[in-house]
Amino acid sequence: MILNISGRTDIVNYYSDWLFKRFEEGYVLSRNSLFQNSVRRYELAPDKIDCIIFGSKNYAPVLDRIHEITARFPERV
Repeated sequence: MILNISGRTDIVNYYSDWLFKRFEEGYVLSRNSLFQNSVRRYELAPDKIDCIIFGSKNYAPVLDRIHEITARFPERV
């Protein structure tokens, strides 16, 4: 799975503490913007995620802590 962080809002810039907590707990809940009653749970585990894409206009809030996420995902060849 490709995980696109900040597809709808700038999570990296405004919600970085929440983002690191999600990776620490190992899952995230995402509400469908068209069907408000539809909520999906995504596991944030190395065996589930192939690639993480970070989109932001300001990466400063995560630069000092990005190792907390990358350490959970061993490099694959």
